[in-house]
Amino acid sequence: MLFLLDLAMPRDIDAAVHRLAGVRLVDIESLAEASAGAPMAADVDQVRRIVSDEVAAFGAALRAAHITPTVVALRTMAADVVASEIARLDGRLPGLDDKHRAEITQTVKRVVDKLLHAPTVRVKQLAAEPGGAGYADALRTLFDLDPETVAAVSRAGESTTQKDRGPA
Repeated sequence: MLFLLDLAMPRDIDAAVHRLAGVRLVDIESLAEASAGAPMAADVDQVRRIVSDEVAAFGAALRAAHITPTVVALRTMAADVVASEIARLDGRLPGLDDKHRAEITQTVKRVVDKLLHAPTVRVKQLAAEPGGAGYADALRTLFDLDPETVAAVSRAGESTTQKDRGPA
């Protein structure tokens, strides 16, 4: 008896081979038929669910990562505003001692961080959902973020990722 195994897609061996005397062809279809009622069928369904869930999670992570440069640009802009206002305060109150200046700076930074925390977390969640790509555009528009700043953050992230991966 000659056994032939064809797991290629598309098949490499003509299905008519199974009609030849002394030849047994095992292909994807025959394996599926043989295993449909087997005890492992439930395991196969579970594996399919796991793979499907992981593919969905990976897609969500990719969509969420798309908004990261915009969030980084927003936080950078906020830090620049804080620095500008602290410099302005220094001009208005030149006699302010270092201890008080540092406390005021930390307080203003904490306020900005608290104001930005919930919206940036929520926009990442929304962007991770199917159809969520528009949230990055909305964030850029609402905060009048410079598209070049966002692009620069993206480029910096890509070069860091490339360094982490090593040579291509």
